[in-house]
Amino acid sequence: MSKTATKSTVTKNTGKAVELNEIGEVQRFLTRAFPNARITVDKPLTAGGVWLLDLFLSDYHLAVAWQNGKGFGLVSSDTHGYGEGADEVHQTLESALPRIVELVANRRPTAPPEAVRLKELREYCGLSQEEVARRLGSKQASISRAEARTDFLLSTLKKHAEAFGATLVVKMVFPDASERELKLCEEEK
Repeated sequence: MSKTATKSTVTKNTGKAVELNEIGEVQRFLTRAFPNARITVDKPLTAGGVWLLDLFLSDYHLAVAWQNGKGFGLVSSDTHGYGEGADEVHQTLESALPRIVELVANRRPTAPPEAVRLKELREYCGLSQEEVARRLGSKQASISRAEARTDFLLSTLKKHAEAFGATLVVKMVFPDASERELKLCEEEK
């Protein structure tokens, strides 16, 4: 069924009608896979907003946020604070659902990604220094030097992100655990 389908279904766990979009598919699957779970789904306040699914077992809780076109955010950590971003992000239902099942079946906490160095990101993408240099129009030695640095210009990181097929996002995390994404100068046009 397409992501924009609006057909409704009623689940036995909540009795609420939920649209058969991707979060509805997750709810339907989890209801069958974990019949003892209490599952709630909250619709977004505005069209195109974030859907929230909470799965509760006697000793476990998993929160799933879904927004059409942005994917799934997962949180099951007891130490996760309100307003913090998701610990794990999955772009597709096909990658999110197996991870959700694994987390619930094993009562595991989600794990936020650890900070990594530029070299680890390049290796994660399966790229050699030579290939990154070719994509950036530079030499392999300059990529090697960049990977050894601990201080970067944002423009350098943005170029590397683009070479990796990624997007650079810069955010600040405040003492109250709230986060704000910074607009990079180019975006303010």
